[in-house]
Amino acid sequence: MIDRPVTGREIIMKPTQTIQSRTDLRGVITFANQTFSDVSGYSREELIGKPHNIIRHPAMPRSVFYVLWETIQAGREFYGYSINRAKNGDHYWVIAYVAPHYDANRQIIGYSSVRRAPLRERIPEWEELYAKIRAVEAKVDYKDQCRVGKEYLLKYLKRSRYDDLTKYVLAGL
Repeated sequence: MIDRPVTGREIIMKPTQTIQSRTDLRGVITFANQTFSDVSGYSREELIGKPHNIIRHPAMPRSVFYVLWETIQAGREFYGYSINRAKNGDHYWVIAYVAPHYDANRQIIGYSSVRRAPLRERIPEWEELYAKIRAVEAKVDYKDQCRVGKEYLLKYLKRSRYDDLTKYVLAGL
């Protein structure tokens, strides 16, 4: 994660805005639309060639990204709530849709993502859940954080009768 300040100020996306990007297999940005630039405060030139975690906010648990990567590397689509950090330290919430991008031979060659404004009434749930997951992660060694965070997330989902984060997010839309 890139070390930058956090201001505590929120950028609220308009319902008509969609942030779009593509990455290579390692998560390096190969395309960013103008809305991505506008909302994040980075120029498109600053985004292209950088790891997508350039916008990672420290409030995002490591294990949520672990689940995202597990999902998309397996060739499945991912939906999730994410808090991102703009260049100036402000933050913005999104519902992220991430999917594998295939070549003509059906080999995964990268990933496409579309992010849009979240349901505002759901943000408190995600803030609370992510705080609990971060607390669980903080209790163990770095190498074990993704595993224990994922276990906590799966228990949370099971209490809601879901076994998959994407299904849970989609059910709430």
